[in-house]
Amino acid sequence: MLVKQKKKWIILSYKFINEILNSTMKKHIIYTLLSITILSSGCEEAFIEKDLAEETITIIAPKDGAQIEATAINFNWDAVDQATGYRLQIARPNFENAAQIVEDTVVTGTQFSVSLVKNTYEWRVRAQNSGTATPYVAAGFTVAEPTDFSSRQVLLVSPANQIFTNEPEITMQWQVVEGADSYRVQLLNASDEVLQEETPSTTSVTLTFPEGATRWQVRAENATQNTLYTTRSLTIDTMNPNVPTATAPANNATVTGTTVSFTWTRAAVAGSEEIDTIFIYEDEALTQLVMEKEATSPEEITLEANKTYYWFLKASDQANNESAASTTFTFSIN
Repeated sequence: MLVKQKKKWIILSYKFINEILNSTMKKHIIYTLLSITILSSGCEEAFIEKDLAEETITIIAPKDGAQIEATAINFNWDAVDQATGYRLQIARPNFENAAQIVEDTVVTGTQFSVSLVKNTYEWRVRAQNSGTATPYVAAGFTVAEPTDFSSRQVLLVSPANQIFTNEPEITMQWQVVEGADSYRVQLLNASDEVLQEETPSTTSVTLTFPEGATRWQVRAENATQNTLYTTRSLTIDTMNPNVPTATAPANNATVTGTTVSFTWTRAAVAGSEEIDTIFIYEDEALTQLVMEKEATSPEEITLEANKTYYWFLKASDQANNESAASTTFTFSIN
């Protein structure tokens, strides 16, 4: 049987449970059913998800009636307990008489940024989880482009900030800045030295990044002015982790007791964070997987008695590099 060492959530409606728990007898019944459900699912972690329908989300900015002299607009709101995401929509000029839905997105945090042209808008946001959502809260605002081009801001789209990747060729994208004739894109090292520079007239460019951490920045330019740079960073890591070396249980060992202590060694490679994964099988052909688990040596794992097992390890890192498999060891449990 395949055992995945990951949390599984049993999602139960908070509102549903509140309605049922109206009497002592019903409370006893629901707790009994809940216990049976948890036990039948292998003692997985249970989580009662809150009903958000009666909750209220609070807008921080822009407030209703705000007039903003900027093209880069930052939307902010307060967090709602047990919300897993927030749906944000922007309409022009408003939702009742919408000529255009400018934005419709779901984010996990409590802020969102977008570049908007001069116009009147209405935005709204709600908190949500897997089954419920708060009512939308809306606010209208007006965007007036700064008369000074240098006060405008470049909003970067991708790649995300502080990512790790093993692909050196990166396409950088950003939003249009009104009045820009071109954009200046720079790659900088830790000493702020410019490694590469391009001046595309479009809102994307593809460059090859060096190994390691690099900052990239973009500014908008016209014939007489330029904006400030907007900056992000990323790390290129193309080095595979070293292959782990299994140490215990030793190859062909016989183990007493079903709780087995696995140990191994591996020298780290400079770059992104590395993690080891242990694979345990019931057959020499390595087709009957018993367990696949991210682990740190030493790792104790409970297995069945009177069986023979085969195990090996692999290492991986944040940039999706992966080592070769270690030598496969076998052991038996009395």
